[in-house]
Amino acid sequence: MKKLLQDRQSVRLGVFMALLFPFIYFGMSLLGLGNDAFSWWEALLVGLGNGVLFWFFLSSFRQFRDEDVTPNRR
Repeated sequence: MKKLLQDRQSVRLGVFMALLFPFIYFGMSLLGLGNDAFSWWEALLVGLGNGVLFWFFLSSFRQFRDEDVTPNRR
């Protein structure tokens, strides 16, 4: 887990995603285009969960981006 937290770019993008969902949800509600599927606290929780999942998968996949996974032909 410490290795995943050291990827600062993934942490920043995860925080951005966690903030983006509630902003878009509340913005669409203010414009009258929202579907009211969540209450305000559920939207905040979904945004937080979305950001955490995005950060976890992004930083996990970035660990292996420089590895060569093509099969060796002999």
